[in-house]
Amino acid sequence: MIFVSWIVQGISGFGGGVFMLTLLSLVMNIKSAVLTFSFIQALGPFSIILVSKSYKPNIKMVFYLISGSFVGIFLGAHILKIISVPYMEIFSGLFFISIGMFDSLAIFKKGVLNLTSKIETKHGFLVGVLSGVFSGIVGIGGPPVAIYLRNIVKEFDEYRYLISIYFVLIVGMRLFIYYMLHAFSNVRYDYILCWGIASVMGLWTGRFVSRFINKRYLNLSVPFLTIICGVLLIAKGVKSF
Repeated sequence: MIFVSWIVQGISGFGGGVFMLTLLSLVMNIKSAVLTFSFIQALGPFSIILVSKSYKPNIKMVFYLISGSFVGIFLGAHILKIISVPYMEIFSGLFFISIGMFDSLAIFKKGVLNLTSKIETKHGFLVGVLSGVFSGIVGIGGPPVAIYLRNIVKEFDEYRYLISIYFVLIVGMRLFIYYMLHAFSNVRYDYILCWGIASVMGLWTGRFVSRFINKRYLNLSVPFLTIICGVLLIAKGVKSF
């Protein structure tokens, strides 16, 4: 499951966490899944940083994002600690559906992108808070920051480099806050090593496979599959009541 999810991440640059959380929730407690895969989430972005050309980041932008993310993760981690499993599955499902719908609209209705074109560097704190809340609860906070960076950074390689740095930092912050809140009781430490190996192998397999895939079909399929993941999680959560 981890290997397949990170293949998707390697191919599309997005969606690995969505598929990973959905698949893992079918075989284990979703809280345990979020906490356990938090230990390996930084491996993929970190490997991208190592092989990418370095760019000098906008210090003000980074400060806004990181400070906002810290506040958001703190709030999200508190929610994760008290929320019941069925409600968390429903919340995660709604979040995934919203991601898929936004991406679909961005593809089919280009005007949606114009709405985000007004985003400026100074909005980074609010973006960080929003991203941090989702990251703290479901372990996935990338979409708000991805939208933000797409409007601030114009070169794709620089965008990929900066968002990889952000992912590494936000995972570190999340683990620190989880530890401070004593939220590690559900972690499956025996899974971390094999999941880490599978994630790195999947990521680089996906990057290799992406050379032979039509990007148009890929862009159309990922939002659709993300919505399906959301529906599955909501159905699972409702069924648990």
